Amino acid sequence: MSRGLGWRSWVSRRFLTGRRGGRGRLVFVFSVILISGGVATLNTILSVMNGLQQGYIRSILEIGSYHLRWTPDPESPEASGDIFDVIEIISSDPRVALTTMFREGQTMLSGERPRPLGALVRGTPENLYEEDKALAGYMEIVDGHFDISGRGIVLGDELAVSLGVSPGDTITALDLGGAGMVPAEIELEVTGLFECGYREYESSMAFVSLETVSLLFGPSVPEIGIKLTRPERDRSVMDKLIPKLADSGGVLTSWRENNRSFFGALRTEKVMMLLLLTLIFVVVAVNIDHSLRRMATERVEDLSILKAVGATPKDIRILFLRQGLVIGGTGGIIGSVFGVLIGGNVDTILSAVRSMRYELSGLFSSVPFRSHPIDAFFRSSEVMAVDVITILFLAVLMSSLAAVRAASMAARQKPAEVLRSE
Repeated sequence: MSRGLGWRSWVSRRFLTGRRGGRGRLVFVFSVILISGGVATLNTILSVMNGLQQGYIRSILEIGSYHLRWTPDPESPEASGDIFDVIEIISSDPRVALTTMFREGQTMLSGERPRPLGALVRGTPENLYEEDKALAGYMEIVDGHFDISGRGIVLGDELAVSLGVSPGDTITALDLGGAGMVPAEIELEVTGLFECGYREYESSMAFVSLETVSLLFGPSVPEIGIKLTRPERDRSVMDKLIPKLADSGGVLTSWRENNRSFFGALRTEKVMMLLLLTLIFVVVAVNIDHSLRRMATERVEDLSILKAVGATPKDIRILFLRQGLVIGGTGGIIGSVFGVLIGGNVDTILSAVRSMRYELSGLFSSVPFRSHPIDAFFRSSEVMAVDVITILFLAVLMSSLAAVRAASMAARQKPAEVLRSE
């Protein structure tokens, strides 16, 4: 066999698969199954986590934080100027999709239940829900209507449950903007309840009109919430707007600064989850290492013959390293395909499971199976190409590293001693 005919590929393939039913083929099949299972599991879990985190991030950006915020500086005399001039300057940038005035503050709300609750009350224009399509897309009105005209207030669904109220009921809010040491109370009518997928907002946030928020917290210059056509370009938009707003008496900030700690926690959580689940590959790599070293021991005669006819230690190392690469690559690709298919369709799979569950309940005339609370966790998922590539790289890397010891062990064999003993 000459080197030009690719003898190393042929021998490596024979070592890897062997004869039908042989040990080499079993090692190859089970190693690929383990690698593909680990890759598919890791892709599915990270897809669900991505969907959960992206839901939180979008809710924050579109409902609570805005992409950019202009905040008046109370120490600056220019802050009391015409805010509509500031809005005009900001809106002149073509990358700005929406500008809206708002004010917010913490107060206490009381409903049918005796215990008052703290809430973040935001005052906005009355037509906010019609004008801000992105907010309307992530904030679903589950009961009533988004009507904040007059003394109307829209509550988060969890906050309404805690207060014991529903649309049409009346709640009281502390008036913190009046004169005197004792705050007064203002009656507000609940007009709607919303859900947004972010429990923090659903349990502690409410919307009222700008006139109502002035009654609650006193008159003041409102902030300006800015939505961009592409939120990731916030830095370039700020670089262009900050010089124009130098004399506005306010400060322009980005969503990155306003939510730095929360987004940092999400990033750390994902990295730690990736590191923990990578232990799957460590276990598989140990098994591959053990199998390949055993194969090197069992095929010592074959390896000695190859060395006797001219194979170098480098050639023997390449044979085993190629096996680790093939196992990792094959298992990684198969696992990536299944992981993407499962991770990208978790909600569809769960819907089918629920339908089957109810069908079985009716078929056997039994009490319907109850939905598990964890179903809500898998409500959405999002597959990211970076995650898929990273996991595939880890699978190939760990499998290749697992073959290093076996390759070194096989390369150290001395053909003369082995053949003499035979």
